[in-house]
Amino acid sequence: MMPDVPHPLDDGGDILVVEDTPASLRLLTSLLEKAGYRVREAPDGELALWSAKARSPELILLDVRMPGMDGYQVCRALKQHAALRDVPVIFLSAFDDTDDKLRGFESGGVDFISKPYNFLEVKARVAAQLKLARLQKLLAWQNDNLQQLVETKAGELARAELALMSERQQRDLAEREAQQRLAEIAHMNRNASASVCSAALVHELNQPLAAILSNAEAAELFLRMTPPPLDEVAEILADIRRDDLRASDLIQRMRATLRKSDAVAVELDLGTLVGATVDLLAAEARGRQITLQHEHTALALPVAADPVQLQQVMVNLLLNGMDAMQHSAPPRVLHIGASLLGTQEVQVQVRDHGCGFGGNHERAFESFYSTKPNGMGLGLSISHGIITAAGGQAWASDHPDGGAVVSFSLPLLTAHP
Repeated sequence: MMPDVPHPLDDGGDILVVEDTPASLRLLTSLLEKAGYRVREAPDGELALWSAKARSPELILLDVRMPGMDGYQVCRALKQHAALRDVPVIFLSAFDDTDDKLRGFESGGVDFISKPYNFLEVKARVAAQLKLARLQKLLAWQNDNLQQLVETKAGELARAELALMSERQQRDLAEREAQQRLAEIAHMNRNASASVCSAALVHELNQPLAAILSNAEAAELFLRMTPPPLDEVAEILADIRRDDLRASDLIQRMRATLRKSDAVAVELDLGTLVGATVDLLAAEARGRQITLQHEHTALALPVAADPVQLQQVMVNLLLNGMDAMQHSAPPRVLHIGASLLGTQEVQVQVRDHGCGFGGNHERAFESFYSTKPNGMGLGLSISHGIITAAGGQAWASDHPDGGAVVSFSLPLLTAHP
């Protein structure tokens, strides 16, 4: 028996809208119907589950905040139903913070639409998710269809070749989706890291700004003198220029950290990037009374990687190390250094003097595994994904003298003899 032919890619879809606010429900229904979609409505989570089980929709728009079952609970219930687990869910929320989005993705959602609704955004996101879902169904249908033809008309060799082609297609699609999801979660993680360091960075930024103000006032006094001491004024202007560059450098570093863009691998020196990361977190370390010990190397360590994502990995490792030493007795020292690993690789190693992994270092990179009471267990998992995508490896261990050691390696662009 041949499988059912999937929907055409450009056909209007069957959409279930779940929204407890009548005005918003009517607005979304009107917008989607004008765009050519067939729309069903549900004012709460229980009715949404009943409607979806009665007739599976192609796409669900699901409000996060509802009385009774909230959107996350409804989404988890949908994913437990065999006929509905592949239906894409777009969350609707007036909130746009990282925690809400992480909960949504953990529950099985594929996207978020923020309130108040923008018609063009709603239309674009709905069309994109419907097209992606239909492409996945079309790919599955083509694979099933071809497999049946092979079983009736070809021998074992043809079936083996088709299975290999199907596996490649599915693997390529899964890799693209995983890279897109990793990039989105990595950007959220960068925002969370920046939030942790924000107070220290504001304090660090205030220092050159205060110096600029003080020097400007002094220059103003000198210029009122007759004759004005121009040599002293020139020195003050040089100080102002230096402090301005210092403040600008801080701002540029934070802007690069928060930038949301696709990963682009470029040639960079790993030792230089380690130094820039140490500079970025120096204020945070001082605020926690932790000494950042940067173990320099004179060797050039060229690698190919995205500098923003690679720096994010090191920020994650250093912030984890600082958290691990939160209750440690002084002196609290956090080590980081880059070095050669054999002749074909380079490595970065971060060592803290905290409580270590307690023998569970093999689980360090698992998603949602954390040794911190309030940790989400995503930082090291995201870091592992970034390093793996760059062709490297990451590992963790307990140091014999106490504390944890987390390392990663990358291929060296120019092999050392």
